[in-house]
Amino acid sequence: MTLGIPLVALLALIVYLLVRSGELRVWHVILTGLLGFYLDRTHLAEPIGAAVVWIAKGLTHTT
Repeated sequence: MTLGIPLVALLALIVYLLVRSGELRVWHVILTGLLGFYLDRTHLAEPIGAAVVWIAKGLTHTT
């Protein structure tokens, strides 16, 4: 049993609340980076990467 997805969900909730509070401190940035690290290790990494590329291409109008 892995704790990958529940850990990512918990970190995502914490990061969302920290960003919503409007104050971003050093430990907030570390938690955000940790969320990205753990999110990359889940099965969601490939669809998220594809979505980021799609958005970037849409905003820059490159092919």
